[in-house]
Amino acid sequence: MFKNGINWGKGMKSKIFKFRVKNLIFAGIVAIFILTLSALSGVWNPFNSLDNNLSDSMFQHKSERAKEIYIVGIDDDTIEEYDAYNPIEYRQYFADILNMWADNDCIPSVIGFDVIFNKAYGCDTVDVNLANAMKRQNVVLGVNGMSRDKAPYGLSDEIYKSSKSIGYVDAITDSDEAIRKTYLRGESYDSLAYSIYSIYANNTNKEIKDYDKKTSYYFKYYAAPELNYSGDGKVKNVMSGFNYISMKDLIEEANNNDFKQKFRSNSIVLFGSYASAVDTGLSNDIYNSPIGEMFGIEVQCNVIQSLLNDELYSPINTFGLVLINTIVTFGIVFLMASLAFYIGIGAFALGIGLEFILAVIMHSCKLYYFISLPIFTLVLAFVIIIINHYYNEYKHKREVIGTFKRYISPDVAEALVEKQKDAMSLGGRKRNVACLFVDIRGFTKMSEELDPEQVVDILNGYLEMATNQVFRFGGMVDKFIGDCVMAIFNAPVDLDDYIFKAVCAAFGIVKEGKAICDYVLEKYNKKLEFGVGVHYGDAVIGNIGSKTRMDFTAIGDTVNTASRIEASAGGSQVLISKDVYDVLKDRIKVIDAGDRMFKNKKEPIKCFEVIEIEGYESMEGKA
Repeated sequence: MFKNGINWGKGMKSKIFKFRVKNLIFAGIVAIFILTLSALSGVWNPFNSLDNNLSDSMFQHKSERAKEIYIVGIDDDTIEEYDAYNPIEYRQYFADILNMWADNDCIPSVIGFDVIFNKAYGCDTVDVNLANAMKRQNVVLGVNGMSRDKAPYGLSDEIYKSSKSIGYVDAITDSDEAIRKTYLRGESYDSLAYSIYSIYANNTNKEIKDYDKKTSYYFKYYAAPELNYSGDGKVKNVMSGFNYISMKDLIEEANNNDFKQKFRSNSIVLFGSYASAVDTGLSNDIYNSPIGEMFGIEVQCNVIQSLLNDELYSPINTFGLVLINTIVTFGIVFLMASLAFYIGIGAFALGIGLEFILAVIMHSCKLYYFISLPIFTLVLAFVIIIINHYYNEYKHKREVIGTFKRYISPDVAEALVEKQKDAMSLGGRKRNVACLFVDIRGFTKMSEELDPEQVVDILNGYLEMATNQVFRFGGMVDKFIGDCVMAIFNAPVDLDDYIFKAVCAAFGIVKEGKAICDYVLEKYNKKLEFGVGVHYGDAVIGNIGSKTRMDFTAIGDTVNTASRIEASAGGSQVLISKDVYDVLKDRIKVIDAGDRMFKNKKEPIKCFEVIEIEGYESMEGKA
């Protein structure tokens, strides 16, 4: 049927994707924005808390704990029974426990003390006892309150020299006071967890992994304790996330020479605070974590297990972060701006999903990837695109309304745009309408006798007057055909009493047209008269034409009949069909105009001339 066919693909492609330079510029601006923030993320990251929360929800979940890690807790029961926070007494207790283990061939692979042995609170005799006991075990001492790049100070000399190693226990907390990362290495000495791990790996013939001394590593949490507090704020019924032993039990074993607790040679034992009381002279050693509240000793255990399982994550370097964020954001934003709006929403969702996929991939590569900044940037760009979309929609709607106002009254135009979502698409539908035609009698001859400027002056005045009358009664000006005006009522939106209003408009054109006729007679000495015809019935209403040129119009026999009736009308005469008269006969006065035979009609059509409309004079400004 069509010689060259219809290129549906090309039309569809242009709707789905359209390349615009302004979209490229917009994506570039967004890329520069995220590039700048990414470059500054090392010193300023406003999304740090959100990044941490997202990472916690994705990767921080309780899992199987290491069976070889044991905690000896200095808990509230121990403090109440043995005054274990007395600086001299508890050092002797430690010595007794270590000697008891050594006497019974219980030599754990490594023993760590998350306890500070300050020489200011010691006793030479007791310190010597503890030092001698420590020489019988593989002991790592915890230190804090200093730079990890300097030698420790304040430690008891005897105790310090008897340990296998020392390690700092300084905690790095985020803005929510939770611990998620730690330094592992230092210029002078390493962290307590890494020192314990190194000795353990060496004793069990495992590979010792090296870590950068200037990087704080994110670690995984495996277990957290269930802390049941009593009414006085002390911890009762401790349920540790790791193997737990109360120091009270070990003191009793040592005092009674009743050795019960045995450790395998590959065990890791850590001594540390498990007490909530703060009236002992020491600070409360409880911290927040992504999986719950826990004591500092539990944090150390989780870091050690992360080292054993090789689950530590270094922050992605700034260059990599800048590169990934810039490329991904630029590409997604460009697609969002260039694709059709609803497909662009899909591109936005793809971008968000891609960021989470990147986070998972980076996590598998032992990298900590910050996704909040690119997600925020994509959301911001998406919001801008939505605002721009709806602004353009609003602007287009105003343009459409402005266009329709040339054909229909402003209120009808507003209603059309709001209700008729398919108003600008091709196609039509059957609708019952009243159709009005009017033209100037003898216009062709008059236009030959007057100058073009004079003809335009008369035509504009006449068309303005006819349009106003159509609008006054809620009709739509379908088209101007030379000096002929076609108007329809009850389209494109519903109109009450539309047949009556069409006749009123026709009557008004003739009535108001007298002033124009007098003006033309006086100025140009030409006689001007209008003929008007009205008919009603079904017609096809809609956009008729091609995709590049269309008209919103009415077609069908009703339109043709109205045109024929108007053509047969005399000067200053309003003719209506019998169908119109039958509807309005109680509201109008007419003169029988006789039967009239029209082209392409098998039967004549009876017509009536309208000479009076009931209540017309009171309609001024109310129609």
